[in-house]
Amino acid sequence: MVARKVYAWKLYERWFALDDSCTQPNVLALMVLDGLVNDARKIPYVRIHTGEPRLRFALGNIASEANNALVQGWPLQKAIEDMVDDIGHALRELHELKGEPRDHSVPRWARHAFLICFALVILALMVEWYIVRRKLGVQKSGQIKISAGKSKTHLMF
Repeated sequence: MVARKVYAWKLYERWFALDDSCTQPNVLALMVLDGLVNDARKIPYVRIHTGEPRLRFALGNIASEANNALVQGWPLQKAIEDMVDDIGHALRELHELKGEPRDHSVPRWARHAFLICFALVILALMVEWYIVRRKLGVQKSGQIKISAGKSKTHLMF
C-alpha cells in the first residue's frame, strides 16, 4: 500500500515537473487492478495525486468512489469515465471559487430567522406568564375558587 503511494508520488514528480509558469493544477490518476478485469475477485487500488493541496480532500473522496465502483463490478471504462467527470467537477469548483474552500455554514438569513423566532417565543412566554399571573391574582382577591378542571391556559381567555 505504501509502495503504491510512493510510486504515484514519484510518477507524478517525473511526469509533471515543477514549472512556475503553469497555473493549472496537474492531476495523476493511477488505477491498479490486481486480477482479471472481469473477475469478481479482483482487488482494485485507486490513487489520485496532485501537487495542489487545496484539491487533496476532494480527490481523496473521488478515489474512494472510484475504488467502490470497481469493487461493485462496474466496467473499467465506466469507472474511469465517472472518475474523470468527478475530477473535472473538482477542478471547475477550484477555479470558480478561486482556490478558496466552499463555505458550508448556515446562511445569514437563516440565523436572523432563528433569532426572530427565538425572540417571538420568549415574548409569547412572557405575555402568557403575565396574563395568567394577573388573572390568578384577580381571582384570588375576588375569593373565587379555581376549579380543578381548568388549566391556566383556560383562565387566560
